[in-house]
Amino acid sequence: MTAKYERGPYAKGRERREAILKATLDVFSESGYRGASLRAIARELDISPALLQHYFSTREELLMEVVSAWDDENDRRSEGLTFLAHWLVNIKHNTEIPGLIRLYTALAIEATDPDHAARPYFNRRYDNLTSQIVRDIERQKSVGLCPEDIDPKRVARLLIAACEGLQIRWLHSPDFDMYEEFVGLLRDFQLTPPVEEAEIALARALEIPDGEGA
Repeated sequence: MTAKYERGPYAKGRERREAILKATLDVFSESGYRGASLRAIARELDISPALLQHYFSTREELLMEVVSAWDDENDRRSEGLTFLAHWLVNIKHNTEIPGLIRLYTALAIEATDPDHAARPYFNRRYDNLTSQIVRDIERQKSVGLCPEDIDPKRVARLLIAACEGLQIRWLHSPDFDMYEEFVGLLRDFQLTPPVEEAEIALARALEIPDGEGA
Protein backbone atom coordinates (compact mmCIF):
# COMPACT_ATOMS: atom_id res chain seq x y z
CA MET A 1 0.00 0.00 0.00
CA THR A 2 2.94 2.32 0.63
CA ALA A 3 5.31 0.79 -1.90
CA LYS A 4 5.92 4.09 -3.73
CA TYR A 5 7.57 5.48 -0.57
CA GLU A 6 9.89 2.53 -0.02
CA ARG A 7 13.60 3.27 -0.01
CA GLY A 8 16.87 1.41 0.35
CA PRO A 9 17.25 -2.29 1.18
CA TYR A 10 13.55 -2.87 1.84
CA ALA A 11 12.53 -1.69 -1.63
CA LYS A 12 15.33 -3.70 -3.24
CA GLY A 13 14.33 -6.78 -1.26
CA ARG A 14 10.71 -6.41 -2.32
CA GLU A 15 11.71 -6.04 -5.97
CA ARG A 16 13.96 -9.09 -5.69
CA ARG A 17 11.14 -11.19 -4.18
CA GLU A 18 8.81 -10.17 -7.03
CA ALA A 19 11.50 -11.07 -9.58
CA ILE A 20 11.92 -14.47 -7.91
CA LEU A 21 8.17 -15.16 -8.07
CA LYS A 22 8.09 -14.28 -11.77
CA ALA A 23 11.16 -16.40 -12.53
CA THR A 24 9.61 -19.32 -10.65
CA LEU A 25 6.55 -19.19 -12.85
CA ASP A 26 8.70 -18.90 -16.00
CA VAL A 27 10.79 -21.92 -15.01
CA PHE A 28 7.70 -23.90 -14.05
CA SER A 29 6.01 -23.11 -17.38
CA GLU A 30 9.09 -24.28 -19.30
CA SER A 31 10.30 -27.20 -17.16
CA GLY A 32 7.23 -28.38 -15.27
CA TYR A 33 6.72 -28.91 -11.56
CA ARG A 34 9.62 -31.32 -11.01
CA GLY A 35 12.00 -29.20 -13.08
CA ALA A 36 11.33 -26.02 -11.07
CA SER A 37 14.13 -26.57 -8.56
CA LEU A 38 15.68 -23.80 -6.49
CA ARG A 39 18.86 -24.24 -8.52
CA ALA A 40 16.99 -23.83 -11.83
CA ILE A 41 15.18 -20.73 -10.56
CA ALA A 42 18.46 -19.23 -9.30
CA ARG A 43 20.01 -19.92 -12.70
CA GLU A 44 17.08 -18.12 -14.41
CA LEU A 45 17.74 -15.07 -12.22
CA ASP A 46 21.54 -15.34 -12.58
CA ILE A 47 21.99 -15.44 -8.81
CA SER A 48 23.43 -18.02 -6.46
CA PRO A 49 21.17 -20.67 -4.88
CA ALA A 50 22.37 -19.37 -1.48
CA LEU A 51 21.00 -15.89 -2.25
CA LEU A 52 17.71 -17.36 -3.41
CA GLN A 53 17.47 -19.29 -0.13
CA HIS A 54 17.94 -16.01 1.74
CA TYR A 55 14.42 -15.11 0.53
CA PHE A 56 12.83 -18.59 0.40
CA SER A 57 14.42 -21.34 2.46
CA THR A 58 12.68 -24.21 0.64
CA ARG A 59 11.15 -24.90 -2.75
CA GLU A 60 7.76 -25.54 -1.13
CA GLU A 61 7.84 -22.15 0.62
CA LEU A 62 8.59 -20.47 -2.70
CA LEU A 63 5.81 -22.28 -4.56
CA MET A 64 3.31 -21.46 -1.80
CA GLU A 65 4.29 -17.80 -2.11
CA VAL A 66 3.61 -17.91 -5.85
CA VAL A 67 0.12 -19.34 -5.21
CA SER A 68 -0.51 -16.80 -2.42
CA ALA A 69 0.49 -13.93 -4.72
CA TRP A 70 -1.94 -15.30 -7.33
CA ASP A 71 -4.72 -15.27 -4.73
CA ASP A 72 -3.87 -11.68 -3.79
CA GLU A 73 -3.97 -10.62 -7.45
CA ASN A 74 -7.35 -12.31 -7.86
CA ASP A 75 -8.68 -10.40 -4.85
CA ARG A 76 -7.49 -7.08 -6.27
CA ARG A 77 -8.96 -7.83 -9.68
CA SER A 78 -12.38 -8.62 -8.23
CA GLU A 79 -12.58 -6.05 -5.46
CA GLY A 80 -16.17 -4.94 -4.80
CA LEU A 81 -17.81 -7.93 -6.50
CA THR A 82 -20.02 -10.55 -4.91
CA PHE A 83 -17.97 -13.68 -4.29
CA LEU A 84 -19.58 -15.78 -7.02
CA ALA A 85 -18.91 -12.99 -9.54
CA HIS A 86 -15.34 -12.78 -8.23
CA TRP A 87 -15.04 -16.53 -8.83
CA LEU A 88 -16.33 -16.28 -12.41
CA VAL A 89 -13.96 -13.39 -13.23
CA ASN A 90 -10.99 -15.38 -12.01
CA ILE A 91 -11.98 -18.62 -13.73
CA LYS A 92 -12.00 -16.65 -16.97
CA HIS A 93 -8.60 -15.12 -16.12
CA ASN A 94 -7.18 -18.55 -15.26
CA THR A 95 -7.59 -19.62 -18.88
CA GLU A 96 -4.85 -17.08 -19.71
CA ILE A 97 -2.30 -18.48 -17.21
CA PRO A 98 -2.06 -22.26 -17.70
CA GLY A 99 1.45 -22.42 -16.24
CA LEU A 100 0.30 -21.03 -12.92
CA ILE A 101 -2.76 -23.27 -12.84
CA ARG A 102 -0.54 -26.31 -13.46
CA LEU A 103 1.69 -25.19 -10.58
CA TYR A 104 -1.30 -24.71 -8.27
CA THR A 105 -2.78 -28.09 -9.19
CA ALA A 106 0.50 -29.95 -8.73
CA LEU A 107 1.14 -28.29 -5.37
CA ALA A 108 -2.44 -28.97 -4.19
CA ILE A 109 -2.02 -32.66 -5.01
CA GLU A 110 1.36 -32.91 -3.27
CA ALA A 111 -0.14 -31.20 -0.21
CA THR A 112 -2.55 -34.12 0.27
CA ASP A 113 0.39 -35.68 2.14
CA PRO A 114 -0.35 -34.86 5.81
CA ASP A 115 3.33 -34.05 6.38
CA HIS A 116 3.72 -31.71 3.41
CA ALA A 117 4.71 -28.13 4.27
CA ALA A 118 1.85 -26.74 2.15
CA ARG A 119 -0.85 -28.80 3.88
CA PRO A 120 -1.80 -26.10 6.45
CA TYR A 121 -1.84 -23.44 3.72
CA PHE A 122 -4.34 -25.40 1.61
CA ASN A 123 -6.48 -26.23 4.64
CA ARG A 124 -6.75 -22.51 5.43
CA ARG A 125 -7.39 -21.69 1.78
CA TYR A 126 -10.25 -24.19 1.46
CA ASP A 127 -11.77 -23.06 4.77
CA ASN A 128 -11.63 -19.42 3.66
CA LEU A 129 -13.16 -20.21 0.27
CA THR A 130 -15.92 -22.22 1.92
CA SER A 131 -16.78 -19.34 4.26
CA GLN A 132 -16.95 -16.83 1.41
CA ILE A 133 -19.15 -19.07 -0.73
CA VAL A 134 -21.48 -19.77 2.22
CA ARG A 135 -21.89 -16.02 2.81
CA ASP A 136 -22.74 -15.43 -0.85
CA ILE A 137 -25.25 -18.29 -0.93
CA GLU A 138 -26.87 -16.91 2.23
CA ARG A 139 -27.03 -13.51 0.51
CA GLN A 140 -28.74 -15.10 -2.50
CA LYS A 141 -31.21 -16.78 -0.15
CA SER A 142 -32.01 -13.48 1.55
CA VAL A 143 -33.01 -11.82 -1.73
CA GLY A 144 -34.78 -14.80 -3.26
CA LEU A 145 -32.11 -15.74 -5.83
CA CYS A 146 -31.93 -19.39 -4.71
CA PRO A 147 -34.19 -21.83 -2.85
CA GLU A 148 -34.45 -21.65 0.94
CA ASP A 149 -33.67 -25.35 1.42
CA ILE A 150 -30.15 -25.22 -0.06
CA ASP A 151 -27.41 -26.36 2.33
CA PRO A 152 -24.76 -23.63 1.84
CA LYS A 153 -21.82 -25.53 3.36
CA ARG A 154 -22.45 -28.68 1.36
CA VAL A 155 -22.89 -26.73 -1.88
CA ALA A 156 -19.73 -24.71 -1.14
CA ARG A 157 -17.64 -27.85 -0.65
CA LEU A 158 -18.98 -29.42 -3.84
CA LEU A 159 -18.42 -26.25 -5.88
CA ILE A 160 -14.78 -26.04 -4.77
CA ALA A 161 -14.19 -29.69 -5.63
CA ALA A 162 -15.95 -29.32 -8.98
CA CYS A 163 -14.02 -26.17 -9.89
CA GLU A 164 -10.68 -27.86 -9.27
CA GLY A 165 -11.82 -30.85 -11.31
CA LEU A 166 -12.85 -28.56 -14.16
CA GLN A 167 -9.40 -26.97 -14.06
CA ILE A 168 -7.74 -30.37 -14.44
CA ARG A 169 -10.04 -31.21 -17.35
CA TRP A 170 -9.15 -27.88 -18.98
CA LEU A 171 -5.41 -28.47 -18.48
CA HIS A 172 -5.81 -31.72 -20.42
CA SER A 173 -7.97 -30.12 -23.13
CA PRO A 174 -7.52 -26.33 -23.44
CA ASP A 175 -10.57 -26.07 -25.73
CA PHE A 176 -12.74 -27.27 -22.82
CA ASP A 177 -14.77 -24.25 -21.64
CA MET A 178 -14.52 -24.46 -17.85
CA TYR A 179 -16.13 -21.00 -17.47
CA GLU A 180 -19.37 -22.03 -19.18
CA GLU A 181 -19.34 -25.40 -17.43
CA PHE A 182 -19.03 -23.68 -14.06
CA VAL A 183 -21.85 -21.27 -14.89
CA GLY A 184 -23.98 -24.31 -15.76
CA LEU A 185 -22.98 -25.97 -12.51
CA LEU A 186 -24.16 -22.96 -10.49
CA ARG A 187 -27.53 -23.27 -12.22
CA ASP A 188 -27.61 -27.01 -11.51
CA PHE A 189 -27.27 -26.13 -7.81
CA GLN A 190 -30.19 -23.70 -8.24
CA LEU A 191 -27.98 -20.68 -7.63
CA THR A 192 -28.20 -17.53 -9.76
CA PRO A 193 -24.90 -17.12 -11.65
CA PRO A 194 -23.86 -13.43 -11.54
CA VAL A 195 -22.80 -13.56 -15.18
CA GLU A 196 -23.64 -9.93 -15.99
CA GLU A 197 -21.74 -8.66 -12.94
CA ALA A 198 -18.71 -10.76 -13.91
CA GLU A 199 -18.81 -9.75 -17.58
CA ILE A 200 -18.99 -6.04 -16.71
CA ALA A 201 -15.94 -6.50 -14.47
CA LEU A 202 -14.10 -8.38 -17.23
CA ALA A 203 -14.95 -5.70 -19.77
CA ARG A 204 -13.64 -3.00 -17.45
CA ALA A 205 -10.46 -4.97 -16.85
CA LEU A 206 -9.92 -5.16 -20.60
CA GLU A 207 -10.94 -1.51 -21.02
CA ILE A 208 -13.74 -2.54 -23.38
CA PRO A 209 -16.92 -0.43 -23.13
CA ASP A 210 -19.99 -2.47 -22.17
CA GLY A 211 -21.84 -3.81 -25.18
CA GLU A 212 -18.81 -3.91 -27.49
CA GLY A 213 -17.04 -7.01 -28.70
CA ALA A 214 -18.29 -10.33 -29.97
